[in-house]
Amino acid sequence: MSLAGGAATTADHAARVHRATDFVRAAIAGHDSSHDWWHVHRVRNTALTLAQQEGLEEGESQLAELAALMHDVADHKYSADPAADAAKLQRFLAAELGLGAADVASVLFVVEHMGFSDSLAGGAAAGAAGTAGGGAAAGGGNTQAAAAAAADSAAAAEAALQRSRQRILSVVQDADRLDAIGAVGVARCLTFGGRFGRVLHDPAVLPRTELTKAAYMDKAALQQQTTMNHFPEKLLKLKELMRTAAGRAAAEGRHAFMLQFLQQFDAEWRGQA
Repeated sequence: MSLAGGAATTADHAARVHRATDFVRAAIAGHDSSHDWWHVHRVRNTALTLAQQEGLEEGESQLAELAALMHDVADHKYSADPAADAAKLQRFLAAELGLGAADVASVLFVVEHMGFSDSLAGGAAAGAAGTAGGGAAAGGGNTQAAAAAAADSAAAAEAALQRSRQRILSVVQDADRLDAIGAVGVARCLTFGGRFGRVLHDPAVLPRTELTKAAYMDKAALQQQTTMNHFPEKLLKLKELMRTAAGRAAAEGRHAFMLQFLQQFDAEWRGQA
């Protein structure tokens, strides 16, 4: 399988998915149920649905499925050494799944740019991935013309690769964000808060309005926040961050459910429901 060479056969891809599933299950065995195998399973299924709705090519959909399976393997919230876990993932993709270098890079690109933190101040601008360029020096001759043509061809191929990676990232990222909102998102938020010992709600603790990537990833600061503040700080923002038309459509109902939940929670908290 490769973005350049087309999709893998159905049998080959199924075998890779089977091995990838075993790898992921082992890697995230210690995660709580907000980021467990069933979360990964839902994200994988939603990513495949979005890929079909957005018209991704079969090879892109296959890489999207693998990236969705792998997306939480090196999650900073759970990993003691994210860099080491990412290196282990890279070795697995190449040695165990037999992916070519370009496909390994594509899966890692998606995994590395999945996080909400990349959308915050100080985060990586995944959507601004550059493309190769360049031109030949001034002058005549067939050699220079051939070199210029080769450079143009290489630049075009690189640009096409980057566009394809962005399409794959878009469906996997939207799938992950969809799982963070709606009924499942509410359940996951409460589970995550309990896992890390966060206070459920304290009206005196206000949500952070100027949230940077560094602050979002600060585990000590995480302990000072309440579970309910996660809604205004992140979850209520996700609808506007969807990258695909299909993802935006799916987010509408889930976002509305969260608003209804928060209204009911507030009324019950104040003893008025």
